[in-house]
Amino acid sequence: MAGRERHLNPCRPGCVSLAMTTSLQRPTLLLLAALAALSLAGFAASRGGAAEPTAGASAAKTVTIVSFAFKPGTLKVKRGARVAFSNTSNTTHTATKAGSFDTKGIAPGKSKTIQFNKRGTFAYHCKIHPFMKGKIVVE
Repeated sequence: MAGRERHLNPCRPGCVSLAMTTSLQRPTLLLLAALAALSLAGFAASRGGAAEPTAGASAAKTVTIVSFAFKPGTLKVKRGARVAFSNTSNTTHTATKAGSFDTKGIAPGKSKTIQFNKRGTFAYHCKIHPFMKGKIVVE
């Protein structure tokens, strides 16, 4: 074969061989499997009901004070439910709704519990740090 070079790779220069394609398929399949798992997890979470936590009247729920925020920001409970405001930060905070409830100062590592007997939405804040806001929705 004068004038024509013979290549060990049967495809044209620059093309990808079957062996190369197979080695690239494994990471791609793993990525697709991970994306499918994440999609299923998101779907399952969305099928679980309301995005906001809901508590029965007999179950106590907790609002955790983390640094300078109430977690969750909005908590849904049934009438008669008790909500514990638990301070995990290193400074004193309150949970206050003028005319409805006031935990007074909650020291670091302590908690105070409020029972919600009336239906409605109770937007509250920390009297010491007024930018900290939360909401209890009583159904």
